[in-house]
Amino acid sequence: MTIQPTAPSNGHFDHHDAIPVATTTPPAAGPRPASPPPGVPKRDIALSLATGKPIPREWLPQVLALVDEQQRVGVTRDPDTFSQMEALVMSKGMLAAEKAREQGADQLGNLVEQTAAIRGEMTTARAELDRLGEQPVTGMNGDVIPVREATERMKTVSATITEEHDAGSLKHRRVPVWLHRFSTWAAVLDFPVLLYFLSQVFNVDLTGIVNGDGAAWGGSLIPLVTSVVFACLGTAAVAVGLKFFGRDLKGYKDEHGHIALPAGKPRILPLVFVALATMLAVGAGIVMAYRIISDSVAAGGGIIGAAILGVFFALIVVVVNVVVFAAKFRDGSLQTDEVGYLARQLEPIEQQRVALQRQLDGLSAQLPRLKLKAERVFATTLAKMGAPIKGADQVRLLARSYHQGCGPEATLTDQGGSPNGNLLWPAVSVDRSILVELMNRLDELVAEDGTPATADKRCGPISTSAALVPITSTEADGTDDLDGEW
Repeated sequence: MTIQPTAPSNGHFDHHDAIPVATTTPPAAGPRPASPPPGVPKRDIALSLATGKPIPREWLPQVLALVDEQQRVGVTRDPDTFSQMEALVMSKGMLAAEKAREQGADQLGNLVEQTAAIRGEMTTARAELDRLGEQPVTGMNGDVIPVREATERMKTVSATITEEHDAGSLKHRRVPVWLHRFSTWAAVLDFPVLLYFLSQVFNVDLTGIVNGDGAAWGGSLIPLVTSVVFACLGTAAVAVGLKFFGRDLKGYKDEHGHIALPAGKPRILPLVFVALATMLAVGAGIVMAYRIISDSVAAGGGIIGAAILGVFFALIVVVVNVVVFAAKFRDGSLQTDEVGYLARQLEPIEQQRVALQRQLDGLSAQLPRLKLKAERVFATTLAKMGAPIKGADQVRLLARSYHQGCGPEATLTDQGGSPNGNLLWPAVSVDRSILVELMNRLDELVAEDGTPATADKRCGPISTSAALVPITSTEADGTDDLDGEW
């Protein structure tokens, strides 16, 4: 038998350079000669059982049955037609191909569902990102504004600050954070000094209280509580008052960082705040000086030394209070305070925005992997679908090579670089539209703009593998003339 292949030996070449199909003219169908039809030589049967060649062991019952069938037919027939048993062999291959298609469709369906779920999560995340700009936040004046307006307001004020700073203005100069912390704790240090001073004023027996004397507790409890209350009040007045005055007077700063008092009646209030802040700082210094001088004289020290020591510590207290005031007054401006306030309001929103963006990035990174996996499943499924049909063709070719009931020559179909269908005519195809639809749907989900990708290579009849695999008994069930060997 002469086989004229119409494709290269490896079964692959470019679609555009397909080799033309080599055609032969089969002999006309008609009555066979009087000689008995040929069968499978016993030597080939024995070698096949022993070595699996020239007929694979699992194919041997099928080949023998096909040869016997042709002997029963007894006439030469058209090579493009199936006999009953050849049609059965081919139908078994088609059933196996359909089973492979359904398995592949299930896998592709799962991948499409995963992709759709990811796309749904991405859509939800994008919708949340779009809604972030409409979330309400509290403005500097206590008004409720959307995030979008707060962001625009912060950008506008920040641009003004930058412009004035670049022009040489000292109005928006900031104070280091550590100085803010120091000013807070420095104000608290006034409490023990005031408490000790007031306990002496109200005649609290601190020694008896420390020693646990009951009489001292009974006589000094109320004065002690009074001293604690007044010490807390004095500490709060100094700390909170100086910070409040510094914060309010910040609104009167000029470009040089000085207090620019307005003209007329608006001048009264800042003057009062300046006077009160000065009296608080100086008063705390006087209290410290009195306490140091009196205790030093009571301890037997000289008045000059006590006065020098009292003035020194009074100056320290005044300086500390000035620092507390200046840390608030010199720290930026009302504009920088507004920017800082809006930044604190927008920080959780920005963190949520970053988290959503990271979620989107993570989800979008999964889509190419799913698409690649789907393409591998698609290609593997096509190979599995083509293998049993080509295996059925091989069984037919092997049987025909023995009985020669279809003429002495066979014509292989042109595979065109991407095998479509079976090896022999007539062409047999298995519908794979479900696979193509699933792949197109997955392409739509993966594509950023939602448009389906072109799948020209997925069109047409079944795309099969070039591997030639026999039909096995696992691809069909039941018994028949070939004892279920399929």
